[in-house]
Amino acid sequence: MGKILICFLFLFSISIQKIDSILTFRHYNIEISNHLASNKLLMINCRSGKDKGTKVEFLPVNDVWTIKFTVYPRTLIWCNLWMGPNYVHHVRFNAFLGKESFIHDICGGRKPNVCFWQAQEDGIYVRNNAAGTFKLMYKWDTINKLETSFQ
Repeated sequence: MGKILICFLFLFSISIQKIDSILTFRHYNIEISNHLASNKLLMINCRSGKDKGTKVEFLPVNDVWTIKFTVYPRTLIWCNLWMGPNYVHHVRFNAFLGKESFIHDICGGRKPNVCFWQAQEDGIYVRNNAAGTFKLMYKWDTINKLETSFQ
């Protein structure tokens, strides 16, 4: 019985290291900050899986919008952002993916449990939590460019 228990614990510890199950049921946040110039509003709408998504938010300059959630297997949250005042500049991106590689490589780790995105004039930046630095991840598209890509 003791050998079986030791083998089970050994295999269980290896499986936890190999998969992202260590993230399951953790509480996590996505924060999106508006750092656009000239008091431009940032329009935000995020979705997760088959959910209806968040209501459309209009975020003032220097304000932060937060969504809190629990990580489940295959958690994916993507967001659409539009730059005011005319909202022709748009970007769609994965704001959170429930994988250790995403949290480490994109968000910069699990401390604090937040993936912080910042909208600026040239695009969307992500903060590396460990270093405290920002990296440009996505450039704004225009609505005309988006419409032609779907035709």
